Amino acid sequence: MTGLVLAALLASAAGPPPRAGNLETLVVGTLSDPVSLEPHRTTDLVGSAVVANVCETLVRVRAGSLRPEGALAVSWATTDQRVWTFTLRPGVRFQDGAALDAGAVVGNLEHLRRERAFPGRAERLGPHVVQITLDRANAALLSTLSQSFFSMQSPLRLSGPGSDTPVGTGPFRLAAVRPGAVELEAYREYWGGTPRLRRLVFRRFADEKALVRAIVSGEVDVSSAVGPEGVAELRREGDVTLDSQTGLNLIYLALNNERPPFDDVRVRHALSRAIDRQALVRDLLRGHGQKADTPLPPSLFARDTRARDLVFDRDSARRLLAAAGWPDGFETVLTVSRAPRPYLSEPLRLAERLRDDLLRVGVRLKLREIPTYTEHVDVTRRGGFDMALLGWQADALDPNDFLTALLESDSVGTTNRSRYRSPSMDAILKRARLDSAPRSRLALYHEAQDLFQKDMPFLPLYHASVFTAHRRDVRGLVISPIGILRYDKAWKQP
Repeated sequence: MTGLVLAALLASAAGPPPRAGNLETLVVGTLSDPVSLEPHRTTDLVGSAVVANVCETLVRVRAGSLRPEGALAVSWATTDQRVWTFTLRPGVRFQDGAALDAGAVVGNLEHLRRERAFPGRAERLGPHVVQITLDRANAALLSTLSQSFFSMQSPLRLSGPGSDTPVGTGPFRLAAVRPGAVELEAYREYWGGTPRLRRLVFRRFADEKALVRAIVSGEVDVSSAVGPEGVAELRREGDVTLDSQTGLNLIYLALNNERPPFDDVRVRHALSRAIDRQALVRDLLRGHGQKADTPLPPSLFARDTRARDLVFDRDSARRLLAAAGWPDGFETVLTVSRAPRPYLSEPLRLAERLRDDLLRVGVRLKLREIPTYTEHVDVTRRGGFDMALLGWQADALDPNDFLTALLESDSVGTTNRSRYRSPSMDAILKRARLDSAPRSRLALYHEAQDLFQKDMPFLPLYHASVFTAHRRDVRGLVISPIGILRYDKAWKQP
């Protein structure tokens, strides 16, 4: 759903959202409204959390594992990582009655090719058999297809009226959108069985303190938007359960490699050595996280545990700046969004800490505050910044999701916000996508991380732990490794 369409829906809906307090309604607390609810355009976490319970993908990540399992597809095969054949689950229908068949999947993948430049073509081999031929081999295709924006939506909605409204095959369907709330209702014909909950309400709160109060009081049943401050308070609350996991995320400082002085690798390394990452984890996260030395989070396959620690050495930083022609430092602008994210609960406070660290080596930052996350994404995607505070949350459980998105030349203008271009990096990442052997891919991704540390196109800061808080009477939640919750088996104990 585009921002304008979503805004119109928010403005037109009336009446307060339902609250927690009965066994058939579950309230999910958030700190922002979804940026989009159009499945093939949704990348924000709140929008993805909604869409993931309305629409489904061909494959998904198995609960408690990092391995893929069938969702709308029951089996798949490939011999060369380029041509893939998927057999669909029979008897599944979309929430508007349309059949999930090969034609529907082909239509969705063609829509994704137009909307998200999906690098492949799909064709119907039979009523429930689809063949996907990729432009280039990709051993990470299953992880890619598990991302929420590869959800299948009704073919009647791809180009017709209401195409911005998600209509999928999932356990819930969209009931209402109003300012501060999105409501879903159970889809009784769901192929996996009618959900025990009748209604889900995603309800926005003004800030984390208000959200925590609502969890404690019972106004909110579940939330994945609680940061370190809220966790400390909720740990003292007997009726609340906290689940935590090392986040598949990265908080980083983007440096615009196309703008001086950040086009000089010596400057980039100097800034890297000026930041006390361990202090950021200790003071801002209360220890709930891990400092970052590479772009890959610690729990992800191919993260190089032998990677060199990024040195905190202000004297070395000053020497590098002097060697690059900036003995007295320089002035620059740090762009930061005011809007919190689940993995970045206090962006302005972090920006102030970075300003203080860099000032000690002569780099004088002015903070440019962007009001909304949507605007921040637009500014940084276009390269309209010097330095920018950003985060990346895994959409798929594969190193390709981090490294290709953040470092490949073809991703400049979309997810490669630092605008880093390296033919050597491109070649490594291409070879890793072509190779299906885990040991070979491991070696290639280690090589990519070595090159990253040599070029330092952006500054990795830390990986934040992610918490899910829920009332003790909530049962059956499925928490995916990327932090998206499924509610198809959830219920509330009397």
